[in-house]
Amino acid sequence: MSDKEDRIARLSQRFKTHATGRPKNESKNRERQSLYLDSNLTERINTTYKDVNHHFYPKSLSKSTFLETILEFGLENIDAIKSRLSELSDVEENS
Repeated sequence: MSDKEDRIARLSQRFKTHATGRPKNESKNRERQSLYLDSNLTERINTTYKDVNHHFYPKSLSKSTFLETILEFGLENIDAIKSRLSELSDVEENS
């Protein structure tokens, strides 16, 4: 092989080591999820987040912490959530 071919072969080796992907980090505390939410609700969430973040100024509140806190509060008050869900027309009876 010429020097040029040898150099190209050595450089291409780095692409072969991760061909199957990198091993997953098992100690992940967060993961990305896609959720489809009502646009009016999303707008309310964004507006409320900005207001709450402004309330804590000069400290900063991340949006993920804001949303996680809301979700945790909902889970801690699941009976009230169930009551509200029973009033929604989107919840269908299983037949």
